[in-house]
Amino acid sequence: MPRGRKSASSLTVLPLVPGQGRPEPPANLDSLEQRVWREVTAALPAHWLDPAGQLVLRRLAAQVAVTERQEARLRQLRADGQDDTEVAAELAAVHGAMAKTVAHLLAQLRATPRSRIVPRTAGSQVEQTAKLRPWEIKAGA
Repeated sequence: MPRGRKSASSLTVLPLVPGQGRPEPPANLDSLEQRVWREVTAALPAHWLDPAGQLVLRRLAAQVAVTERQEARLRQLRADGQDDTEVAAELAAVHGAMAKTVAHLLAQLRATPRSRIVPRTAGSQVEQTAKLRPWEIKAGA
């Protein structure tokens, strides 16, 4: 280990997440997908999205766009008094599944407040964990 004074370059702090700021949406996304892209990137820290995160965000934008179109169709069916039909029930079920997918993708990007916060109970649960690892426990003890 080197002794003595540390150089300025050795004291430089590098960001943990290798992003390039807030990326612009890809040109091949439609206007609704681009709006979703911008809203999600605005909610995230500036250098949050690396290229892998952008792939997840692209899928998220597509899912949100389809989900919003389904919501509009459900609202139209309800306005027309057809919200008790089989078509509306099927559309609502598909919409529910897609909403779960959207929530999962947002969590993967850590874009929701809940996915960025450690619960207060986590500290007490860590203290209650076993001190021995499973492979260290002797049989019959």
